[in-house]
Amino acid sequence: MPLPTTHWRWRLLCQVLACAASLPAFASPTQPVSAIASADDHYLAFTHATLIPTPGQRLENATLVIKDGKIVSISESNKVPDGAREIHSRGKTIYPGFIDPYTDFGQQWQYSDYPDGGPHYNAEQAGAKVNNRAIHAEMNWADHFQFDHERAQDWHNNGFTSVQTGKLDGLFQGMSATVSLIDLHSESSIYAIEGAHLMSFDKGSSEQEYPNSLMGSIALIRQTLKDAQWYQQQSSKSIPQLSLNLNQTFTKLLQFNNQRIIFDPGQGNNASRALQLLQPFHPSPVLVGNGLEFERLESLKQTRLILPLTLAAKPPLDAGLDISLKQLRHWERSPGNLAAVAAANIPFAITQHGIDPLEFWNRITKAVEYGLPKSTALAALTTVAAEYAGVDDFLGQLQPGFQADLVIATGDLFAGAEIESLYLKGRPLPLNPQLGSRLSGQYQLSIDETDLTLVLSQDQGELSAQLESGERLILLDVSHSAAEQFSAVADLTELGLPGLTRLTLHRVRQGLFGNLTQHDGQLLPLAASYLGPIATSTEPEPVTAPTYLSRLTRPNRAFGTDAPLQQERLHIRGATLWTAADDGIIADADLLIDNGVIRAIGENLTTPEGFDVLDAQGKHLTPGFIDEHSHIAIRGGVNEASDSNTAEVRIGDVLDADDIHIYRSLAGGVTTAQLLHGSANVIGGQAQVIKLRWGESDHDLKFQQAPASIKFALGENVKQSNWGDRYVSRFPQTRMGVEAYLEDQFEQARELQRQQQAYQSLSRNQKRRQLAPRPNDRLEALIEILNGSRNIHVHSYVQSEILMLLRLSQRLGFHVQTFTHILEGYKVADEMASYGTSASTFSDWWAYKFEVYDAIPHNACLLLQKGVNTSINSDSADLIRKLNQEAAKSMMYCGMSAEQALKMITINPAKQLKIDRYTGSLETGKQADLVLWDQPPMSVYARVESTWVDGVRRFDRQRDRQLQRQAGAERQALIQKLLLDDSDDGEGESLTPDEVPLWHCDSLIHQH
Repeated sequence: MPLPTTHWRWRLLCQVLACAASLPAFASPTQPVSAIASADDHYLAFTHATLIPTPGQRLENATLVIKDGKIVSISESNKVPDGAREIHSRGKTIYPGFIDPYTDFGQQWQYSDYPDGGPHYNAEQAGAKVNNRAIHAEMNWADHFQFDHERAQDWHNNGFTSVQTGKLDGLFQGMSATVSLIDLHSESSIYAIEGAHLMSFDKGSSEQEYPNSLMGSIALIRQTLKDAQWYQQQSSKSIPQLSLNLNQTFTKLLQFNNQRIIFDPGQGNNASRALQLLQPFHPSPVLVGNGLEFERLESLKQTRLILPLTLAAKPPLDAGLDISLKQLRHWERSPGNLAAVAAANIPFAITQHGIDPLEFWNRITKAVEYGLPKSTALAALTTVAAEYAGVDDFLGQLQPGFQADLVIATGDLFAGAEIESLYLKGRPLPLNPQLGSRLSGQYQLSIDETDLTLVLSQDQGELSAQLESGERLILLDVSHSAAEQFSAVADLTELGLPGLTRLTLHRVRQGLFGNLTQHDGQLLPLAASYLGPIATSTEPEPVTAPTYLSRLTRPNRAFGTDAPLQQERLHIRGATLWTAADDGIIADADLLIDNGVIRAIGENLTTPEGFDVLDAQGKHLTPGFIDEHSHIAIRGGVNEASDSNTAEVRIGDVLDADDIHIYRSLAGGVTTAQLLHGSANVIGGQAQVIKLRWGESDHDLKFQQAPASIKFALGENVKQSNWGDRYVSRFPQTRMGVEAYLEDQFEQARELQRQQQAYQSLSRNQKRRQLAPRPNDRLEALIEILNGSRNIHVHSYVQSEILMLLRLSQRLGFHVQTFTHILEGYKVADEMASYGTSASTFSDWWAYKFEVYDAIPHNACLLLQKGVNTSINSDSADLIRKLNQEAAKSMMYCGMSAEQALKMITINPAKQLKIDRYTGSLETGKQADLVLWDQPPMSVYARVESTWVDGVRRFDRQRDRQLQRQAGAERQALIQKLLLDDSDDGEGESLTPDEVPLWHCDSLIHQH
């Protein structure tokens, strides 16, 4: 029988009063109590609930008991302990509270600005800290935490009960704090005072000049960690008279290898760079992902990740041909990123960082649709996140003794259910659910003695209702709905109630009470008892792998390879061999390659078993070209332009194997290049010789046998004469200052070397009583030059500075290997030949700035005639594809032979890079770096047919045509998919890294 109206209203009032009594006082135990507290509020039994104690574990119709903020027990008996208040939870699912391990919640700290806007070379910091404003390792973010009520809702509404937080600013950002999202005093809400070291490659708000490139950031992090290791070693020397200045930064880094590290590498392949950088200092950092991990799963196999729910932005259709295939691939595949990482068995947590919080559950649902297992998603929000936040011993699970942080949902959160409320430290936090969300379910009611089932369901905030009785189905037209009430109109004629009838029902506990208004205005009381959630299949829904139209290649862009390219066992028959060696040009000859090297050269060679044969009649075979001066395949800046000496930075740290110019250079016959730092400072960064191994990783590009080298620079660029009025304070500002600066830096290096040698000569006991010399990567590079283990390649133009450096090097005791550019080399060719240096020049560049007014196109010929080993370089992502034509210009300008011109881009630069024993000519035993041409290679009409690097065919013209067709077809298919997609243009986040710029010697970028 329906309850009387007065009775249900009384019960509703009692329910409201009970809820009000259970609201949290939010007071610390050591603070004054501002209201009367009831012990019952902290002793609760949630009965008849579905419990998810840990990912993959599920208990139906179970009871969870909490007391004083802790979980007391979990059982399937549904017995309520004496003294506990029962909360009926039929139809509810209870999860452990979610944890976001990467946030800046509650951090309002701002670093101070410099007093003026000029370039700043010194830190000007208070305290005993590292002299760089991008390093804040000494900061404890628990000290600066302030609860932010407004922002807390961004996490509450998504089920988060705690977060790990810190100011995300700088390279070393300080130590995180893990905090509860309940507004208590700090002593109760902060779980970890010194948490994880937060790090990144982004200098953040620092206005200090250094670093202003990615390689500069890497170098500064490396030097800081080396300094911290040194500080730790020296601190262990317990000698009273030992003087070691206190350093707040290094003190925080003393246990770096044993502390938790969370590193945000940023876009692109920076994750691999971070792992390589930290490998000597920390065994297992946690990396923050960028949403494109699916591209490089192999390199992340031994990694732990924090993944954002970012999606690559939908390319705007009006961009037309400017939409790259890479963008389209990212757009299509990024929703499956978490599923791909999970399938690779790489552990990860999920963060809300980087997206609009309102999109969080939409993104989770989409990830599940794309194959992310629900249990993995839950682990990423609970157990794994708790581990990364350093609280896995009391958060992240529903277990006795764990903290009572609970998420109460209307059903399966990963299947569209909604969060109804949270409990933080056992205290309830009601949320503001969407309209109708608390009414969803099945109810039993009776109308005019007919038993019916009322089914209420919600879809994106819209409540729908229907009455069922056997096969009978009556749809209700919902005219109004709120969180706990609704009104609807229905035609109930078949139930004996003619005309339209209005139903108005309110939620009280888990039942519905209200009335039915008939067409004549007569009211009938109604009561509906809750039966449970809408029936769904108990069988887990099969996960259907998404169908992708895009390919996944190495690198993941047009012309990438589907699988690693393999070395060939090949007999090239009947070609004209341009050996660039003593054998000169050999007509109608054969060449065998096996295991990446040239096995034999000769006429009418027998094809060994297992070899393929390539008929090269009428074709020409040359060594792979070598570019002594290139800036392709460099990520994050070619100049660390902040100081006059940046010898510590390394091009090898920022190689970018995805750069399309690698592939294009192979199409021009180039197999090896020296990637040089720019010319913005006197002593630039360490260079890197690479093989153009398209389809391999950044690290695999490195030419391992090439000796170390470095870029120096002379002339206008280094003295900042053309940098504007702001840059007038850095020394040197004149050409004569360049000489003085070089002398000073090498004297500092010699002094460090003397200190190192003196310390190494001490006995073990003596070393315990003396400080070891502090590591200095900058000066160590100069010591390597003095020791002859690092070669100098010098950006240079005018004869006066060329002579200055030759004389200075003789006085200071180091050798200059190669002068690059050197457009006035012809004026000092005799001196260069006598000294024993070499030249790498342009073919016919002149008059593009004052320094080159005296350049002449005969420079290369005149240098060679004087006995100076000379090569032609590109210094250009465009000219590198035409080195044969650049070298051939000397045939026109000064009658150089074709064979000699070829040597200027093969064996001559190989000698300059000291790799001529491995490559640069066609000789037995050398690496199989080969180029097959359809015509004589020095002809302007010659085209590359195939290019091999180490016996691997990295470019093939026939395959290139096929790849072009594939890329075109794939792009059109993805455009069609884009046209059918109904989401807004630009929806999502910008994930696709920009293309590597066309760097030049003087290219500058600034991070601030």
